[in-house]
Amino acid sequence: MKTKCGKWLADWRDASGVRHRKAFASKRKAHLFAQKQRQEAAAKKDQPSGRSRRLPSRGPRATPKHPRTTQSGSSATSSAKSTRES
Repeated sequence: MKTKCGKWLADWRDASGVRHRKAFASKRKAHLFAQKQRQEAAAKKDQPSGRSRRLPSRGPRATPKHPRTTQSGSSATSSAKSTRES
């Protein structure tokens, strides 16, 4: 607890870690408010935020992303051989 301009400051950090301050007329009110805010922040930290949850696996893809279009070399050479023989 600190005093500034004759007022008592409640000093706490929220669940995100951001610092907050609020002025009160009495030391008791400032202390009770800061204690309540700290408890709420601690409770929120204990709960999962949902952001870090992984998505379920979709399974294998039905078709590949980039289908390969390859020509087999044996079929090209065999057709060339057959035209030479005739």
